[in-house]
Amino acid sequence: MTATSTTRTTPAESEGLYVVATHKVRDRSAGAPSAWLPYGTEHAWRPGTRRTLCGEWISGWTVFWERRFSARPAAACPRCVEQTLPEESRRRLDPVSA
Repeated sequence: MTATSTTRTTPAESEGLYVVATHKVRDRSAGAPSAWLPYGTEHAWRPGTRRTLCGEWISGWTVFWERRFSARPAAACPRCVEQTLPEESRRRLDPVSA
């Protein structure tokens, strides 16, 4: 990205966070036959770590390398979403209960 670019990225995109999930299913749509999709809660994971942003161990979980973590899907983990916010924003939030 150049200095003159107007494209804005979310903190999650700029940090290189990927989706990880405990379960996966096959995509049955015509667009990408036989591709794997996350099933259930989508967590944020930074390569090189062993935990999600919310603190869950990812041993045995599937990493979806083609999917960047986004706060937009309803399946996104609320605690991971909170961790993608800037520190000054997190201080203003009520803590997410487990």
